[in-house]
Amino acid sequence: MIAVKKAGIVKDRAATEARILNAARAVFARRGYDAAGLREIAEVAEANLSLISRYFGGKEGLLTALTEQFVASRREGKLSYPPQDTLEDEIYRYLHEKLRDDLKDEDIVRLIVSRAAIDVEFREKGRVHSDGLADENFRIRVRRLQDNGKVSPDINIDLLFAGVMHVSFSVNFFGAIVAGRPDTEIDALFHGFAAALAQGFPVRH
Repeated sequence: MIAVKKAGIVKDRAATEARILNAARAVFARRGYDAAGLREIAEVAEANLSLISRYFGGKEGLLTALTEQFVASRREGKLSYPPQDTLEDEIYRYLHEKLRDDLKDEDIVRLIVSRAAIDVEFREKGRVHSDGLADENFRIRVRRLQDNGKVSPDINIDLLFAGVMHVSFSVNFFGAIVAGRPDTEIDALFHGFAAALAQGFPVRH
């Protein structure tokens, strides 16, 4: 009976935390991080104000939790498109996949980038998530191409991935989200960068 009660408490807390995080995300997006208030977040979440401090430690803790949630979501699941026959095509499709993800989460992307630009402490904490290693899905795809003799076995996958992500951030944030460039232009940029990155590393033909 006690175990069942404890399980119910844990479940209720998880549900409350989820509501608070969803509310924080909505309020941050609407008002901006600095103008957002904990009382409004609590009201939107339909939760007691004191629970925000208890569960997250305040507004900074909410931002940290949202960032960790965002990073974790990007490392889970599988790619939605089938394996490609060339490195160039794989990079091109991967870039479009990341664009779709960023547009879906545009509010949190804007929040994280804007805070990282002006908040040194937040930026330093963010480095914990930057391990410099390739996404496992991307690594698997490149290794598949290596196994098929399409990519040199000595290619530095982590370095290649770093290049892909630099392109992804620049085009997605500054091109698509901030500037609202047309889809045809974004697609042309992805084609060009995919070709350049693929040709810039040892590839078998």
